[in-house]
Amino acid sequence: MKNILLIILISVFTSSFSQVKIDTSEVKSVRYEWKVDSKKKDTILNQILTEYKSGIYKEVFPNFKKKHHRYPFINIFESKTEYLNKKIKSNLKVHFWSVSNGFQKNFYDEFGYLDSIYFNYHKDSLIEKKYKVEKVYKRKGKLNYLINKFGEKEEHFYSLFGNLKRIEKSNDSVTFLTEYFKNGKIAEVTYRSGIEFNYEYDKNGRVIKFNDRTRTYHYRYNDSELSSIEKVLTRKNILYERILFTYNPNGILIEKKEYKKTGGKERLINEYKYTYK
Repeated sequence: MKNILLIILISVFTSSFSQVKIDTSEVKSVRYEWKVDSKKKDTILNQILTEYKSGIYKEVFPNFKKKHHRYPFINIFESKTEYLNKKIKSNLKVHFWSVSNGFQKNFYDEFGYLDSIYFNYHKDSLIEKKYKVEKVYKRKGKLNYLINKFGEKEEHFYSLFGNLKRIEKSNDSVTFLTEYFKNGKIAEVTYRSGIEFNYEYDKNGRVIKFNDRTRTYHYRYNDSELSSIEKVLTRKNILYERILFTYNPNGILIEKKEYKKTGGKERLINEYKYTYK
């Protein structure tokens, strides 16, 4: 299975598409997510996550009603940050994504920016789409702007020292989203509608809080590693759901608990345990 995936990932459909090479030859770890059934006192395998030495991850959901799909439900992506911290994963690169009847491959240029997309959907008939991202660079690989597949323009602005200050996204010359950066880290995201996302960091540059209108993420650390993430969801400023991720002293995820507030009381609704090999 690994060799088949590797062949799919490194194939190129047209010479105008470029890509970052992916190495899935050496496995670093395999993580199993077990959903705990407290009533039956049993566990069900819910997810398998493979981490490769190169930093590539393969996510597989094994429990399907149908055992055989034309394309299995698999996500393969590359990231240098922790898998679960999706809100701070600014360098997330999805190389291969597939579900049921189709798959999508994203390719990146030498600077790590999205370069092209290939989409294949096969149900009653085959649909193929190829999209080349329009990009303009400044000197030393600094991106000036790109035009994404929705026709939106993403402009990058830098300080006199070459540090990224902000990214403005616009449609028909109207800016609808602005991302602000400080000390190389994203600090604020502002939408034209008035919605804001905010990030807070500790003195070591580690994110400790992220929030938008309905969600707040709290990141806690021991001396050197992440110890827990708490995701709090609110509705009209009232807490209604909470998710707690717990890590061991080495920063490895060992448990996830999902709580929901019903009848004025917070109740545990789902619990997950993690094993590794």
